[in-house]
Parts: sequence; structure tokens; C-alpha cells
Amino acid sequence: MQGYGSRFIQNVFGIPISTLHSWDKKALVKPELRPAAGRGSRRLYSFQDLVQLLVLSRLRDMGVSLQRIRKCLDFLRRHFPELQAPLAELSFVTDGETVFVLTADPHTLLDTLHEQFVWSLPIAGLISEARAKVEGASQQRTETIRLDGRNFTVTIEQDPEDGWWIGLVKELPGCGSQGSTLEELREMLADAIHSYLIVQGEIAEDAEEEKATRAPAG
Repeated sequence: MQGYGSRFIQNVFGIPISTLHSWDKKALVKPELRPAAGRGSRRLYSFQDLVQLLVLSRLRDMGVSLQRIRKCLDFLRRHFPELQAPLAELSFVTDGETVFVLTADPHTLLDTLHEQFVWSLPIAGLISEARAKVEGASQQRTETIRLDGRNFTVTIEQDPEDGWWIGLVKELPGCGSQGSTLEELREMLADAIHSYLIVQGEIAEDAEEEKATRAPAG
């Protein structure tokens, strides 16, 4: 099962790592694949966890307090124990004060929300959005780095578990690097290419290092 780390979720979906850890400690959404195990441990969330995080984030954007969301979850867990992940398996509406669950009986919902303006939160749309963003963030891309008068093709992809960017240089077997951001990766790749060329004797070790200029692959 594919897992997603806190840094990856922050990079792709904009939910801060501190918020993820807070929601974990409050038992709102706990990582299914790898729970926290002490200081410095890395949480690993499942795709179902990811959907729950997005629902929770949207409810917060709509003005629903964490206290109200927790009460809603407590109710669902007590009365619907068969649900493994309520936030990912149900559809909700909210008026900013109360969280309502859509049921098979629309009349019950309409009576409950009489003369109140609500926003719907369809789970299917969030799931599709989550899949598209995950696939986009994990998709391998190609860029060109120009260094020492030569162009080098690099393949770049993001590790979904720890969120780090990994790059490999096509023309130089075994040459690659990683970085916590794309900018850091590009700088590390430029250093790696320069060091590789020195070792191979293609440039003098004491030659003045050119500053890498990068252009998108075309």
C-alpha cells in the first residue's frame, strides 16, 4: 500500500506538518500505516487517511471548530462502529456551526437544516482531487542543467513517503542527488555534476567553478 509522509502532504496539499501532528495527537486523523513512535519518528499516512485530512481541512476552512468536529466524530464512532474512517466514507454539509451527515432520507436532512444556508462537501470530488494531486506530485519530470558549457538532462521525482526530491543525471551514470526542495535539489545536482566531471578528469580540479544556469527541458 502506498504511503504518504508528513512533508509530502505539506508540499502537495498545503497542510502544515505541525497541523498534521496536532490532529494526530487529538485523535482526529491518525496515520494508519506508521503511527508516531517517539521523538523524530516519521508518520506514514494511507490514501484513506489523506482523504480524511482533506475533509478535515475543508471543514476547518468552512469555519467549523475542531471541538465540533471531534464531537461529530465521537458520535459517528459510537453509532456507526463499522466505519473505519468516517471522514473518508461519508458526505457532510455544514452551516459553520453544525456538521450534518447526508443520509438516504433527504427529508430528514431538509427538516434539520430548515432555512439555513449550508455548503456541501462531496467526498467523491475530494477523492478525485487527492488522486490527481498525488499523481501529479509523484510524476517524474525532466529538466536541463547547464554547467561548464554543457547541457545535462536530469530526471526528477518526489518521494511520497518523506517528501524529498530525488534527481538523476542521464548522461552521467550513478550521478544524482536529493534535496528537501526543488531549488535545493538543483543546487545539489550542479555540485554533484561538477564533482563527477572532476573525478572523471573532464575538468581540472582547480578550475573556477561556473555557476549553473538552468532551463526547462524543451
